[in-house]
Amino acid sequence: MLPDQESLEKRSDPRYLARITICYEELLSEHSINISTGGVFIGSNVILPEDTELTVKLDLPNSAVPICTHARVAWVNDPDNIKKSSLPPGMGLQFLTLSKNAMHTIQTFLDSGDFALTW
Repeated sequence: MLPDQESLEKRSDPRYLARITICYEELLSEHSINISTGGVFIGSNVILPEDTELTVKLDLPNSAVPICTHARVAWVNDPDNIKKSSLPPGMGLQFLTLSKNAMHTIQTFLDSGDFALTW
């Protein structure tokens, strides 16, 4: 389900436009459109159902080791039913088991770049 505008405004973790490689379901690799310490939106034509849990691997340029965490599909931007026209088809993933260390690595990556803030 797409978060409504009010819940988007209440997000505690700002999202930043950033293109990083995201691997999931062991064989699938896509790129992020935006990311925060709470989740990531990936552009993809492979759409998994909402609430699907999966393991994702993020390859951040500032990290020698990929970040691996469990996530769930929080919402989808299905190509046949676009919910947010400013985004391509894909999925919004919510991180479920992100460690404090991994969260810090993501925040350091975002702080070190010239990324545009987006909600």
